[in-house]
Amino acid sequence: MKVFQSIRFRIIIACIFFSLVVSLCYGWVTYYGLKYNSDELFNWFLIQETQVLVAEYQKNPQVNLSSMTSAKVIVSSEEVAIATLANYFTKTKTRERILKNNALDLIEMLGPRFTTPQGYIIYEFITKQKTIHILKAPLKDDALSFYYLVDVSEFINYDDVSEKEISDMFLTMLVLILCISLILGFWLAKRVVSPLTRLANSVDSDNYQPNNNVYFNDEIGFLAKRIDSFVLKTNEMIIREKSFSRDVSHELRTPLASSRAAIELALSSPAGKDTHMSKFLHRAARANVDMSHLIETFLLLGRDEIDKEVHTEFNLYELVQQSFDKHDYLKRSDELACLNKVAPTLMMFAAKRYLAIVLDNLIRNAYQHTYQGTIEVCVQNNIIIVEDTGEGMVNSKLVNDSDCNVLEKSGVGLSIVRRLCEKLNWKITIETDRPLGTKILIDISHE
Repeated sequence: MKVFQSIRFRIIIACIFFSLVVSLCYGWVTYYGLKYNSDELFNWFLIQETQVLVAEYQKNPQVNLSSMTSAKVIVSSEEVAIATLANYFTKTKTRERILKNNALDLIEMLGPRFTTPQGYIIYEFITKQKTIHILKAPLKDDALSFYYLVDVSEFINYDDVSEKEISDMFLTMLVLILCISLILGFWLAKRVVSPLTRLANSVDSDNYQPNNNVYFNDEIGFLAKRIDSFVLKTNEMIIREKSFSRDVSHELRTPLASSRAAIELALSSPAGKDTHMSKFLHRAARANVDMSHLIETFLLLGRDEIDKEVHTEFNLYELVQQSFDKHDYLKRSDELACLNKVAPTLMMFAAKRYLAIVLDNLIRNAYQHTYQGTIEVCVQNNIIIVEDTGEGMVNSKLVNDSDCNVLEKSGVGLSIVRRLCEKLNWKITIETDRPLGTKILIDISHE
């Protein structure tokens, strides 16, 4: 299993992603919280100082308010306040945009604006170079208003140092949190995934052991119990199948052997030598041989594994010829020629017993579907080819297709061949895209 596809890696990534999102959200909330708090603190200072200055002006309208503060303080109309605001800006276009308005609320660069509980109005005018705060306070029995103007641009520039320190600290904390989340992710992944890893290793083992009382009563424990139950049922089914195969092998071979012996005795008797009776007895003998062959083949395919130590060196020509001779009784016409084009001296090292079964089924299948022409067996580059000029296959699919497997009009023979080749890792291909007959290739080099 690839590391990047494992559950452990996903848990680690989830921890890192969650920590990153939480850290960024917390940092964003903290930053804007501090900024809002500093604005509130500054506005509180403006209000307190304005209350003092307004009280002094109400006592003595002739008092010089500018000498009492570092900000610009005027008592005038809104037009004069707008002109004073324009003097803070050096660019001509900016000043013209300000002066063309007759109210502070109409100026384009107006930022946040709100009214305090005392009835004061606080304006914030923002450009890239300047930030000006204006507090407007109404005066009792006076048509004019009190204006408190302060340039906070230098304060913001001065605060850049603090912002840099805060941002550096935030990045440091973010890296630290990511490292902690990485360590925590590894720890959590090990703790959470370890039962699942144990279960996977247990299932992957050749000698599966029950997982009773090994896992907690959670999803993994439930899954382990279900796997135990499934394995138990499967083992019981395998034991039953093996017992059935063993009993069938014994019970079927015994009557077949008895019937074969009876047929042989009947053939040797005077009545069996009669031409008419001999014909039926030979047919029964051939059916007995075919039945023995099928039983042996099906019992062989029913095993979980095919024996591996069955490779012997043998003469392939003789094996093919034996198969031709064995099925010669299926020959329906003298116009059918059986050609063994395997070199007489060709020796092959393979599973002779299983190859004989494959050849028997293919040659029998060719006999059954070829009335005239040729049935030919040859070898090319370790590939055994069985070719006939018979009626061919109705379905043009390959025999190793997952859905069809057995072609129409081919009987059970090709199904046996296909299953046996799968067990032996042999590759079988059927070529039906031809004007006449069928060509079957068995590649045993994959074994």
